[in-house]
Amino acid sequence: MTTARYRLLAMLWTAGIILAMSIPTGNLSRVRPEIGADKIVHVILFAGFGLLWLRGLCPPGDDELPKCFRRRGGLFFVVGVLFAVGTEVYQALIPVQRMADPYDATADLVGFVLAFVGYYVYHVRRGDRMSA
Repeated sequence: MTTARYRLLAMLWTAGIILAMSIPTGNLSRVRPEIGADKIVHVILFAGFGLLWLRGLCPPGDDELPKCFRRRGGLFFVVGVLFAVGTEVYQALIPVQRMADPYDATADLVGFVLAFVGYYVYHVRRGDRMSA
């Protein structure tokens, strides 16, 4: 798949996250910190978000991948962390029956950081070692 298609997928994935966070869920019970299906879904959503955007911004196989990752990846890391936390703030502010959950924000961050570190180790570090 081309880089442009990965960028399109990343945009659609991001829009899907925002849409999913905007759907009213009715009266939710109190915040529950246990690891359940909800937290796993959050990890998967934000791992997908991170991987798709990283693949679209810094495609593997490019000779300039380490340089691109340092330049674009660093900025994207900040944006990704803000987006992960911001989705929970967004849920607290929208006028539908949603509530912010700090454990969801943690799961979002875990998924995003796993994707970021995984992409770095698998593509950037591995590419450096293979070219040396």
